[in-house]
Amino acid sequence: MHPLNDEFAQAVRNVSIHGDKRDRAIAAHTEVRNLLEADPELGGWGIDTRLIGSYARQTARYPGKDVDVFLRFRNLSVRHSPEKIYNAVERVLVEEYGVKGEDPDGRITRQSRSLKIDFPDPEDHFSDVSFAIDAVPAVPWGDHWAIPNRDRDQWDNDEGRWIKTNPVQFADNTDTLATAPTSPTVGAVNAYRPIVRLLRQVRHVHLEGQRPGGLFVEIAAYYDWKQGLVTGTSWAELLASTMEHVAQRLLDSAQDGLPDPILGTPLKPALDPWQWTSAGQTFERLAGEAREALTAERCRAAKLWRDILGTNDRGQILPLPDGCDAAGFPIGSITAVDALGSNQPRGFALNRLHQR
Repeated sequence: MHPLNDEFAQAVRNVSIHGDKRDRAIAAHTEVRNLLEADPELGGWGIDTRLIGSYARQTARYPGKDVDVFLRFRNLSVRHSPEKIYNAVERVLVEEYGVKGEDPDGRITRQSRSLKIDFPDPEDHFSDVSFAIDAVPAVPWGDHWAIPNRDRDQWDNDEGRWIKTNPVQFADNTDTLATAPTSPTVGAVNAYRPIVRLLRQVRHVHLEGQRPGGLFVEIAAYYDWKQGLVTGTSWAELLASTMEHVAQRLLDSAQDGLPDPILGTPLKPALDPWQWTSAGQTFERLAGEAREALTAERCRAAKLWRDILGTNDRGQILPLPDGCDAAGFPIGSITAVDALGSNQPRGFALNRLHQR
């Protein structure tokens, strides 16, 4: 078996947010949170901000386009109007940043239940440091939280204007799982968060624009890791095992959906059975390729993994091992095979060469 430890260590880094982008994200969400918490009206409502989403859970894959900030109004409840709360948050943010498309250099985009603040590249050219902060108002709902319904026509409906959720608890539970002494590690590093980032990368490459999205796939992996189903001691083994179990969980979800990890109710938006099945079959196929990679020789294994993980703005996620070419063969073994550009095992390519 060739676990490609050094190459996978770089792959983990390639799908992780770090450096200037991470530093700018921290500065930006701190700026937005301080601005909102300093407003007298919002302060009177008990505003208490908290990071949520994949950024907060440290499961976001690079490039990480947005950071979610949860605006918890502890002194309010579901009896209060989401429109009034939304408008008050909008007032503060628009005064500071302006509305995109309406004000010179405006950076606010009004969304169905949140407000997005753009933080573009300060040098005003394409760069991976551009991102946005998404500010989402919330009020207490028993032991959980409520956010405005995406359908604004429901905002006047006492029964439907708020949607129960608890991303804060999911973030806390993720941290518990990711630091548990019984959770699989690679060396001294707990592997859960890096594997989820790699898994999200795989979903992006092979299911881009399709449902289920990255959050649903992450939740499937969360259940599998929490239940102790995932095994292995290397990044390659753990990712292959995770994909196998996620594939089965997605297939199983075609019947009743995937339960919310905190509320226990089916995740929304609901998916059609064929969407669960299609995604499950895709991961099932990729898990089979990953298992093949675990038993293949080094160069062939790297080729398989590179096809599974794909690329991002940084380039190929998994770097080529020394002495291997991009087609999966040792460098200099047979140059004519390289010219064929074959994705097939070496014997297949050699047979084709002999037939020419």
